Amino acid sequence: MREMTVREANQNFSQLIAAAERGETIVITKNGTPVARIAPQAADRTRDPEWRSTFAALKKSLRAKPTRGYRVGTIREDDVYGATNDARRVR
Repeated sequence: MREMTVREANQNFSQLIAAAERGETIVITKNGTPVARIAPQAADRTRDPEWRSTFAALKKSLRAKPTRGYRVGTIREDDVYGATNDARRVR
């Protein structure tokens, strides 16, 4: 893992991206403190453990939210257009 200052990263951004494409991880520092990490993106995000844990946390938070409304079942054509169309229909 390589470290680089914000200024170096700004001046050599295309080289920074090329290094990430080669599989390197670069830590960007500001005044000696790490502020960002540039790492290669996995081709398949579902195999990335960080993405999987974030996605699992999102699903958990969505399940915890209260559901609003209620399920009405299958909506038929009569439900959509109402009874006014029933009189015009030839059976």
